[in-house]
Amino acid sequence: MILKTTIMRTFTIFLGILLLFFNNVFAQKKLNDSTKVEKLDAVIVTAQYAPQSEKNAVYKVKILSSKTINKKAANNLRELLQQELDLDLSQKSVFGSSLELQGISKENIKILIDGVPVIGRLNGVIDLNQINLSAIERVEIIEGPVSVFYGTDAMGGIINLISKKNQKETVAGEISSYYESINAANYNGNFGYKYGKNMLRINGGYYHFNGLATNDSPRNLNWEERGQYFGGLMFSKDLDNLTLRFNSNLSHEKLASLGEPSRRSGKITDTDYFTRRIDNSLNLQGEVLKNKFIDITASYLDYQRYHDDYNVNATTQEKTLSTTDIKANNIVKYSYSGLKAQLGKSDNTNKINYAFGTDYNKESTEGGRILNRKQFIQTLALFGSLNYKLSNNFEIQPSSRYTWNSTYGSLFSPAINTKLRIDNQNQLRFSYARGFRAPSLKELFLDFHISAGPFTYIISGNESLDVEKSHSFNLNYTFEKSLNNSGFISIEPSFFYNDISNLIALSEMVDSKRHYMNIEKFKSLGGKIDITYKPYEALSLKAGISITGRYNKFNETYNTQKYLYSPELTTNINYEIKKRNLNISIYNKFSGKREGFFIDSTDAIIKTTRNSFDNLSSTVSKSFLNETLHVSLGVKNALNVKDVETLNEIGQAHSRNLELWGRSFFLKTTFNL
Repeated sequence: MILKTTIMRTFTIFLGILLLFFNNVFAQKKLNDSTKVEKLDAVIVTAQYAPQSEKNAVYKVKILSSKTINKKAANNLRELLQQELDLDLSQKSVFGSSLELQGISKENIKILIDGVPVIGRLNGVIDLNQINLSAIERVEIIEGPVSVFYGTDAMGGIINLISKKNQKETVAGEISSYYESINAANYNGNFGYKYGKNMLRINGGYYHFNGLATNDSPRNLNWEERGQYFGGLMFSKDLDNLTLRFNSNLSHEKLASLGEPSRRSGKITDTDYFTRRIDNSLNLQGEVLKNKFIDITASYLDYQRYHDDYNVNATTQEKTLSTTDIKANNIVKYSYSGLKAQLGKSDNTNKINYAFGTDYNKESTEGGRILNRKQFIQTLALFGSLNYKLSNNFEIQPSSRYTWNSTYGSLFSPAINTKLRIDNQNQLRFSYARGFRAPSLKELFLDFHISAGPFTYIISGNESLDVEKSHSFNLNYTFEKSLNNSGFISIEPSFFYNDISNLIALSEMVDSKRHYMNIEKFKSLGGKIDITYKPYEALSLKAGISITGRYNKFNETYNTQKYLYSPELTTNINYEIKKRNLNISIYNKFSGKREGFFIDSTDAIIKTTRNSFDNLSSTVSKSFLNETLHVSLGVKNALNVKDVETLNEIGQAHSRNLELWGRSFFLKTTFNL
């Protein structure tokens, strides 16, 4: 109750300050309307008929621009999303960092790069630490299901990373270096050459983090040492109104996990995990037949992960390669071949616009932990969407997707989006979608055996699994008003409700065996309000507050509440002095107390509480030498939160959330060639 009161008091004070400024501005003499400068809307591509401004889109799309990436000094997707409202991140040792959106997590959040899915989930998680941002221009986020356009895994929302594609100069490039006081370093290079209607861009880099311990263990680092190499090539050619673009990217990561002495034998085992990704795509997009837009993408993705175990001499610390768990037995390989084609018509002056297309992909996996060592799934989908303007201010957009899957058969997924433009300052968006998620290859065909003492434990897939299905409702209101030449205020409240059935989860252990089943359901509901206030060009103030309720499945058999609620509060202050090429940014996210339950070995229900915490960061950036050299320095996690304890009812530590590793300072330099 005290925590909730504190949050509301803080937010009320902030809102009061905004309204006071708002009132003062309008009490002043208005400037000549002819000199007003409208706020420019970014062009978005995610789930659109054709590239268009965010203001005109039926879907509400959140944009994290290259400026935001630079201000946060974010090296990877985890660092970029840490302080975003309604995005809850967690770190799980060798599985990496994952996120939750609208209370939904893991397989139900789809991550894409230029519309092509990122593959290689471990325990349902795409490790956000492995997604480097050196070649990324912006990130577009849609909350809620987008299954019509992107198919399975998109029930909770999508995160689409848009790579850098354009340049004005014939020759352009940059070299950047980054050092963080927790012994992490990142080096990147980008080079582009434009000749005639052709352009070639190459990039490469190296990231290394030496590992960190935030616990009392003398040897085991709960933040493992991580080394990454990454590189890419992009070639594009303009064909009148079309652009042909080829992308190829390679990344390799080594994660070193140090073991502790076994309680029984005293033996020590260290493990090195290796992950390799090769992603290729060929894209053709642009205008055809005057006002039509085509977007065709063919892609091939290759992913593999394996590990090497080492026996460690407790006295000398010398390592010898283990012969009991070799690469040939533990390697897991995934590949993805896809072809997606879409034709859209998007003209804001017409009453009717549309998009339709087809989407084919084949996913394959092989390895010693897969049934019969090799399996695949094929999916073919047809989708269509119609946007009809009932009036100049109201439009409705029904959509549907028909999907055939080689394992679970056919599925029809409908959706409807509406947008009401009340006036130039007010917009209302509402959406309903019937989302779905097909069982993954692991959930269908896993065949994992592990020996522990006299027992052999078996975890297996289930070829009879049904798809997960969801009903999702989203309501978003936007108020935006220009204040003067360069200022504006924006207020955006939104609400959501998700109901997922046939949720796939592992069964209880019976006779040392577990398997995947459609045994659970999940619901989430909540709302948030985002406020942006820019009184003049140099200063920007942002604040947001949200509350998310997650369905508590134990309420069906125990006397507990049906929904467990947790709040979040974000603030951002950005001040820019253009004459001195100086920028100061402050970001903070308060994550409120989060409760949960688990069943102990005696079948008793135990309440857990993840304590509340703040994540405060600040960056000071300045350009030199006519903006040739850009320098940023700052502090991350200024309040020195190391890991967030989860406590049971009587106050004993149960587990830890390894989201933060303590205070660190950084320096980043970028030299433009």
